[in-house]
Amino acid sequence: MMMMLTICDRQLKKHLQPRYPKVAYIPDRFIIVVLSAVLAWRFKWEKKGLDILGNVESSTGSPFPFRFPFIPSHMEHVREAMSTSFLIALLGFFESSVAAKSLGGGEGRHGEGIQGMSLSANRELVALGVANIIGGCFMALPAFGGYGRSKVNASTGGKTPMSSILLSLITIICVLFLLPYFYYLPKAVLSAMISVVAYSLIEEAPHDIMFFISIRGWSELILMFIIFFATIFYSLSLGIALGVGLSILQVIRHSTKPRIQILGKVPGTHDQFENAEDNPQTLEFIEGCLIVKIPEPLTFANTGDLKNRLRRLELYGTTAAHPALPRVRAPEHNKNIIFDVHGVTSIDGSGTQVLTEIVESYVSRGERVFFCRVPKQSSQVYRMFEKSGIVDRTGGPRHFVKSVDEALKMTELETVTEYFRDHPDQGVA
Repeated sequence: MMMMLTICDRQLKKHLQPRYPKVAYIPDRFIIVVLSAVLAWRFKWEKKGLDILGNVESSTGSPFPFRFPFIPSHMEHVREAMSTSFLIALLGFFESSVAAKSLGGGEGRHGEGIQGMSLSANRELVALGVANIIGGCFMALPAFGGYGRSKVNASTGGKTPMSSILLSLITIICVLFLLPYFYYLPKAVLSAMISVVAYSLIEEAPHDIMFFISIRGWSELILMFIIFFATIFYSLSLGIALGVGLSILQVIRHSTKPRIQILGKVPGTHDQFENAEDNPQTLEFIEGCLIVKIPEPLTFANTGDLKNRLRRLELYGTTAAHPALPRVRAPEHNKNIIFDVHGVTSIDGSGTQVLTEIVESYVSRGERVFFCRVPKQSSQVYRMFEKSGIVDRTGGPRHFVKSVDEALKMTELETVTEYFRDHPDQGVA
């Protein structure tokens, strides 16, 4: 009943706020807490079976007892507590990040949020670490920026980070001076407050579900329902483990999949090229040339399968073909390999090693290799190309050009030059 009353009050306040903005400053939940405590005291509801908060006292006699955490007798528990503490820290950081992203910058679903608060993962980790180190000296539970508490803060009118500081000061004052006055506070009221916060979180679920259905985000929906049912029908720990594990697998799958493309020329243009796998019928393929676009940085994570995918492009003109199929592209179509590396904004040692081996393989087969739209010579990518010998193996800096069209002109020039070098008697006197 108390929960329904609180929810009705919340909905009424939300309905009236657009017409009467000052309604937001009415402390409705504070009024409910005070009235329930006064009524429980006046009518002696605890004697009629109602559970009340009662006395809240510290076992040490001090509200904030200081205990130095690095006591030698406690060190023997470090190893067994390490895995649990790491999981708590990881999940706490995730929750804090979700709360900051959802409510930070005042960009909540209905405009609610904390103004002037930009998310920084580094500052967030430092703040959480310092807070928990200091809190550990006073035997505090691990504390993080909870999404539920942040929603309560935003829904009660908090607009700046100062609201959290004031809330902390009010909490300290209540613990030090006002706990005796909470003696008659019904526990049902405390449960109702938490339930209303949970209701406000569930309230957003239909909108999110409909959004993912509209964009056909089936993988996110399947992941959400797996975590939901695992939590409901088994345990919270299993739901958390599945959520973290499956999310990490998705990240690994996304980061380890090379996104190389074979390019075709747009008819009627000289410098426009598009992914030939999307519209192969509407593009022109340049005879004797394989134009490959690498649209992402090359790292150890996504270069493991790069050779196989390039091989499929050479044989079939697409990375989706099964390797057991017969060859479709003739070897003559791969005499000139042009790499468009405009998207390679960075490259690590593993990526450089794989790319060097690929270039060496092409050169050993007598195929010419060109790179276009390479970052400037002072960039980290070009320096790695020089140090690994890619620049020298391809034929020097002249094989590094500014555009695909310029690379195609270079292939024509070298083809003609090579022909007259092999057939000197065909030259014009």
